[in-house]
Order: sequence, then C-alpha cells, then structure tokens
Amino acid sequence: MSCKELISSLKKAADERVLLMRQEAEREAGTAKADVARRLEQRRDEAKRREAAALRDANAQALSAANNRAREIRLVAEKELSSRLEAAAASSLPALRNAGYENAFGKMARELPTLAWHAVRVNPGDVALAEKYFPGAEIAPDPNITGGMDASTKDGSIRVVNTFEKRLERAWSDMLPLLIRDVYGKGSDGTPSAS
Repeated sequence: MSCKELISSLKKAADERVLLMRQEAEREAGTAKADVARRLEQRRDEAKRREAAALRDANAQALSAANNRAREIRLVAEKELSSRLEAAAASSLPALRNAGYENAFGKMARELPTLAWHAVRVNPGDVALAEKYFPGAEIAPDPNITGGMDASTKDGSIRVVNTFEKRLERAWSDMLPLLIRDVYGKGSDGTPSAS
C-alpha cells in the first residue's frame, strides 16, 4: 500500500470515526434533550398540582372564614334579639297586674312554705295585700317588683323570691327558643311556617 492509499485509508477511517462520534453525540444530545424535556414537563405538572392544591386550600380557608364570620354575625344577632325579646317580656309584666291580680297574688303567697316570714318585699301597690297574707311580717315596698313577693325568715336562712321577674327569669330558657322560632317564622320542625 502506498503512502497515498494509507493516508486515504486513514482519512476514511478517521471520517468514519468522526461520523460515528457525531452520531453518538447527536444520540446522546437527543437523549439528554428528551430527558430535560421530560423532567421539565414533570416539573410543570408538579407545579400545576401544587398550584391547584394551593388554590383548593385557599378556597377552603376562605369558605371556612366566611362560614365562621356568618356564624359569628348570626350569634351576635341572636344575642341582640334575645336581649330585645327579654326586655319586651319584662316590659309586659305590668299587664299581669290587671284583672284578677289580687287572686294571682293570693295564689303566689300560698305557694310559699308555711313559715313565720319576717320580711316581705312587694310592689308598692301590693302593701295592703301583703299585710293580709303575711300578718306580723315587716312589709317593705320595692318598686323593682312588678308583682308577687320576696319573703325571708327572721334569721335570713330561708328566702323565697316568688315575683313575676323571678318567674320570667326561670322560664326564660324554655321560652326563648319558642320566641326565636316565632320571630323567624319557623315551625317546630325547623321549616318556614306558612304565614
């Protein structure tokens, strides 16, 4: 083989090697590009999932905050309504002094245990009635009592408050849900009542 043929053969072998190396490099570059593209797509998908999860969390938190605020507003409104209803009920107590009050006072007096009552506080308009039902007791007028009596023994160990105000106070927890239901116009089953 001549020198020229040897050079040509070496050049041809070198060209083939270069071609193989180029092809190998292109395959590796293609594989690397595909790998980068795949990882980039995975990262995009992961970012979308995180964004969707964050959006769901933000929506859930906003909904929870709105529900809590609505519940708080309802509670404040119901407390205000309760106060107004209680004030209205208390302001209607004087109407109980109308017809038949003397009989009602007598029944309330008879509800007390039979004891030697030392002091009896009553509405200023009930002093004469109290003297009739509690002879010998110190009768004290109290403008804060609408009707009924507040009686205590001499040593103060027994005290019975049987006034309209105390009866309203005791019954209020039973009355309030019924009044609120009436105000909201709901039936006993919680559904709106027909007006």
